[in-house]
Amino acid sequence: MPKPPNPIMLGLRAVTRDPAIFLVEILWRWSFALLACLLVAAVALMLLGPLHVGPTWETAWRSRDPQRMGQLVFTILLILGTKAIIAAIAIPIAIAFLWAILSALGRFATIKRLRTGLSSLRLRSILALQFLRAFVSWFSLMLMFAATFGEALIASRGPKPDLLLYYLMMMPSVVLISALWLTVNWYLSLAAIFGREGQSFRGAVRQARQTVRSQRSDFAGTGFVFMLFRTIALLVATAICGLFSGMVGSSPQAYFVLLIVVSLAYFAVADFLYMSRMAAYLALAVAHVDPDGPKLVATSSTVPLENSSPL
Repeated sequence: MPKPPNPIMLGLRAVTRDPAIFLVEILWRWSFALLACLLVAAVALMLLGPLHVGPTWETAWRSRDPQRMGQLVFTILLILGTKAIIAAIAIPIAIAFLWAILSALGRFATIKRLRTGLSSLRLRSILALQFLRAFVSWFSLMLMFAATFGEALIASRGPKPDLLLYYLMMMPSVVLISALWLTVNWYLSLAAIFGREGQSFRGAVRQARQTVRSQRSDFAGTGFVFMLFRTIALLVATAICGLFSGMVGSSPQAYFVLLIVVSLAYFAVADFLYMSRMAAYLALAVAHVDPDGPKLVATSSTVPLENSSPL
């Protein structure tokens, strides 16, 4: 019996052979980052412009005194009052809305190319999945802020803040919320990959769960390998920045440019690895090979797809 192909190599090969998948991923992700930064900058300018805090902040920044900078930020928040609260709630919602739209368009285009010859989810189902992912991320962030703030109030009830009690409460809550968010987000991202035309986003989520459940160890191993690749890329980027850190004193502007270039290069590699991982997950769904070609494994609620490779 021939040895089945390595899904990791299939994933890397699929993206390498079709660079448009990688380019579309970069296009929507970097466009989102740029628009999100512009949105935050516009809101900050609108709120802080009338306060004329530029010279004050510049003086505090040059002092390199964290306490002084913290007091300035706290004073600005007190002056803004409800405007700061509204901005803290509205900006994440606007960013999540923007991310959902751009990511749905980008994911629809990349899945079409990854699943050549196979049916895929319609744009509206992918849009629903991405909006759900955005809501889960926003809700997890708000829940984490609420938990840490509430735990800080509990730990500071006495005459002196109890830091040990705060950390004992905070660490488990942060780990639990992060684990739940990562799990839900992972299944929703896989649902966009494994879903077929005509399925609702709920059906796509059920199919993703069943596919992962049938090959749990393979999915875990593949994800770990790509996480290892990404960690190595991050270490290389960090090492490059560390090797040239001496430029901070002699040529800070050149070092800032270097940081931008290295960061963009790392993000590009991370996007390539992400799409390769998605392609590898698709390859894992191909479990049986017959003379006519590979088939996707049918579960209790799925129908075998056509005799063609998803890659």
